[in-house]
Amino acid sequence: MLTRTRRILISSLVAVSLTTALYAGGKNVSAAGVPVIPIEMVTPSPWYLGAGLVWAKLDGCNLQPGCTYEDVTYGAMVRGGYDYNEYIGVEARYIRTFWDEGPYGGTPLAHAGLFLKPQYPVSERVNLYGLLGYGYTENLGNGARLNYFDNDWGWSAGAGIEYDLSDREGDKIENGDYDRAFDGYADQGKGWSLFLDYQRLLIDSDVPDMDAVSLGLRYDF
Repeated sequence: MLTRTRRILISSLVAVSLTTALYAGGKNVSAAGVPVIPIEMVTPSPWYLGAGLVWAKLDGCNLQPGCTYEDVTYGAMVRGGYDYNEYIGVEARYIRTFWDEGPYGGTPLAHAGLFLKPQYPVSERVNLYGLLGYGYTENLGNGARLNYFDNDWGWSAGAGIEYDLSDREGDKIENGDYDRAFDGYADQGKGWSLFLDYQRLLIDSDVPDMDAVSLGLRYDF
C-alpha cells in the first residue's frame, strides 16, 4: 500500500514538473509539445490627426447700437490630439477661411487653439465629444471690415460627433479584447473616422459672434 502511494505521488510530481517546464520553456510550445505560432499584439497609439472643410460665420458688429452684420466664408481646418482614455483627451486645432460667399465677399478668419476634449463612446463606432479651451482668433479682412472685429485671445468651446470607419476585427487579440482598455471603443481603434463638429471661435461679449462648422476625416495611429 505504501509502495503504491509512493508511485502515485512520484507520478504526480513528474507530471507537474513537465507541465511547468513546457510552459516556462517558451511561448512557442504547447503543453503537448506542439509548436504554437505566436500571436501578434496590437499596439495602437493614442495620437491622431485630422483635416476637413469648414464653414464659418461672423454675425453682428460692435460699431454702434443696433448694428447688424453677417459674413459667411469657407475654408479648411486641421486637428491633432492625444486620447488619455475613452473619456478625456487634449486637442490642438487650426482653422483658416479664404472662400467668400455672396457677391459682396466675406471676412476671412483664422483661429488656433488648444482644447480639453471630454468624450463619451455611445456605441462601438460612435463617439460624442466636447471642446473647451483657449485660442487666438484673427480677422484677415481689410478696409472697413476690420472695424467689425480685429483679433483677440480668448476662450473657445464646441461639440462634435465621430464615426469609426476602420476594420475593427484586424486589431483584436486572441481573446477578442483589445490591448488597451479603451481601444476599440468609438473612434479609438487604429484607422479612419468621420467627424462633424461645431465651435464658437471666441467667447467674448465685446466682439461679434463667430461660429464654425467642420466636416472631415480623422486618422488614429
